[in-house]
Amino acid sequence: MFRLILLGFFVVTVPLVVAIVTAIAQVDRLARVNRSALVAVQENAVVSRTLADRAAAMEESALQYQALTDPTYKEIYDENRVEVLNLLTRLGEGNNNPELQRRLTVTREAEAASHAAVTEIENGIAPGELAAALNELRQSVLEVVQQQNAVARNLANAMLDQANRLQRTLIIQAGLVIPLSLGLAILFVAVIVRPLRQIDRSIHALGRGALTEAVRIAGTRDLDELGRRLDWLRLKLLELEAEKSRFLRNVTHELKTPLTNIREAADLLLEADASSPIPEWRVITQILRDNSLRLQQMIETLLYYGAAGDIGEQQLNESVQLDLLVHDAVERYRVSAAARSVSVVTALAPVTVTGNARRLLAIVDNLLSNAVKYTPDNGRIDVELAIRNEAVTLDVKDSGPGIPESARPHIFDWFFTGPRPPQWKVAGTGMGLAIAREYARQHNGDIRLLDSSQGAYFRLTIGTEQRGHS
Repeated sequence: MFRLILLGFFVVTVPLVVAIVTAIAQVDRLARVNRSALVAVQENAVVSRTLADRAAAMEESALQYQALTDPTYKEIYDENRVEVLNLLTRLGEGNNNPELQRRLTVTREAEAASHAAVTEIENGIAPGELAAALNELRQSVLEVVQQQNAVARNLANAMLDQANRLQRTLIIQAGLVIPLSLGLAILFVAVIVRPLRQIDRSIHALGRGALTEAVRIAGTRDLDELGRRLDWLRLKLLELEAEKSRFLRNVTHELKTPLTNIREAADLLLEADASSPIPEWRVITQILRDNSLRLQQMIETLLYYGAAGDIGEQQLNESVQLDLLVHDAVERYRVSAAARSVSVVTALAPVTVTGNARRLLAIVDNLLSNAVKYTPDNGRIDVELAIRNEAVTLDVKDSGPGIPESARPHIFDWFFTGPRPPQWKVAGTGMGLAIAREYARQHNGDIRLLDSSQGAYFRLTIGTEQRGHS
């Protein structure tokens, strides 16, 4: 997303930057051209004024030389003449104006004619002829100066036209670039907003419980990754929904069994004849009692494991002294175990883990209650807490009949109940081990049934952070 925003910013600003750079280049080129033209016009203006002054001085010295026949005035005339010729040459260089070039040619011819007339002064040229030649030169120089001024005016007008054309060009560029940049900005906003709207719709769909449609986010790589995570969340919610439905179906089924037995027993009581023998009444009453106790156990189990919320993950950040927790749990079962002469032997290493104390207690309580239930009189239960291979293990072994091979694959299934021990008249709920394994996995661990020569051997493994304590 961040890269897409940068790309959009770059693409939107490129036309603006190009337009600005182009405008700067055009203005700079116009300024340089006009600067050069202005320098040339200024220089030519100075040359034309100097030409007029030198031509007047040349005319004056020629007339003085004719009147006084003093060679000094001839020298002054020659000096001014050389300057006039140089100035005419300078005006002609680098000047492409045809009219100015023509008038410069005429001026050179007039200067040649006037010079020829001055040369004839020593031979007695008539004053009128010299004056006419000099007057012709003066007029030609004046026309050159006027034409040079006209060239300057034309150049000023041309510069103004160029400035106006550049202004119109820049306005047209701005008129094209600004809508283009706005269009690109709108396009990239749409490209960026579209996946965000898809994410918003997907989140709302997940909130409404619409879990059947896959989440697809079309966009950059990070948005695609976000879409995949949302789809993973959808599948997880779908899986949890299926688990909940399956759980409710199983609960409904399991609750119906004792209720059906109770109802049937009640029907038997209603249909029983008053002359029925007493033992039959006792059997029916026993059925009512056993199934009522079983139903009560199931409801209490559900209430117990649901007291802290559902079976899903909760906060697992408590520091729990697991050896003390196991010790307290064992002490609660010693009385019932001692009543049947069952010994409970413990070997508890000092261990502290990070997790949920209530759920860890539920795991230990379930393992101990099963061990006490299935251990026969005068039997033994071994409870060992240790750290093996950087993991915490809790072993619970009993000396009971063990678990039949056919039941082993199903002991962690919901509502699966194994053979009932003789000393227990009410069957189990079939939920304890399933919930205990779920809690163990929440602690990055598991519960496994290990092979044993006698009795059942369960091992709880906890993979969360652990450490010993004194």
